[in-house]
Amino acid sequence: MADIHAGLCRRQWLAAVGLALAQQQGLALALPTAGTERKAPLVFAVITPRGSETALAAWGPFVHRLAQELGHPMAVRTWTLSDPRALAQAFQSGEIDLAWVGNSAALALVEEGVGEVFAQMVTESGSTGYQSIIVAHKDSGLNALDDALRPGKKLVFADGETKSFSGHLVPMYYAFVKRGINDPAALYAQVRRGSHRENLIMAAERRVDIATANDEELAMFRARNPELASQLKILWTSPVIPQSPLVWSTALPLDLRKRIQQAIISFGKKNAADLEILRRVNNLSAFRKSRNSQLITAGDIDMFVAWQQVNNSAGLSDADKAARIRSISERASRLELRLKLPPSVQ
Repeated sequence: MADIHAGLCRRQWLAAVGLALAQQQGLALALPTAGTERKAPLVFAVITPRGSETALAAWGPFVHRLAQELGHPMAVRTWTLSDPRALAQAFQSGEIDLAWVGNSAALALVEEGVGEVFAQMVTESGSTGYQSIIVAHKDSGLNALDDALRPGKKLVFADGETKSFSGHLVPMYYAFVKRGINDPAALYAQVRRGSHRENLIMAAERRVDIATANDEELAMFRARNPELASQLKILWTSPVIPQSPLVWSTALPLDLRKRIQQAIISFGKKNAADLEILRRVNNLSAFRKSRNSQLITAGDIDMFVAWQQVNNSAGLSDADKAARIRSISERASRLELRLKLPPSVQ
């Protein structure tokens, strides 16, 4: 690419997101099925923004009912952020068939050709998106993000894990880089990293000055920890981010994919019990069809972050920088083609 700035303006996608998940624990939900031969269970993996036990309690009933609807045994497993290669490898090896993952993790699966976005959450309010936030204690004296961006204040910043889309990448891009701050850590006396819940607790208890999270996790925190949540105020809110998708393995037979999507899209429309199951998953009212193109925002951000990292690397020669930028652009072009592919199930 002759001009990286022109390339960014034309919108390209970064595939090198470096975000994956590693298995933590599982809960089998095998059900008897018709026929003479037992089918291998489909494995449904879910990320754990509020901990493994909470994730299993929320998703277990959903996967159990889904197995009943499909007439196919299923298992649910929880996964946490870890080895960047683990999730794609698990899809490729057949350890995972379906997953609820963050946008960046889904982007990595699409790049590798082992996964495809097929559904998206719809909340009780009808929203298909959420927002990253930066919070502070209500008595911190900070009233806006600009108050927390002044050098020399010696503030402590609770950032999200580096692989977290809403906890780190979105705030990094919109709250800092867009304001001309390429190295937020240089502003603060200390940077800590934690989950959304951990960050909210640290800010509410004044163990940090500002912290990242997202508005959905804050709503959950308010419901479960109202006294602590009352100590927080929001300093900054991001643009709307598409809800984390459901992804299936591209190795699944097409007819099975069709049945899975139909069962998930229609879930909660038959009886009140299923609607209550959805509510417990993540305050949901339904799932809707989606496709790889919902990952465009994730790709744009990752593309820019990768370019920034190379451009700001003082130890690289101009020739090395040009080579790495070219590699990023080539991978982005390949991913763009994948994101534009029509869905395998219409």
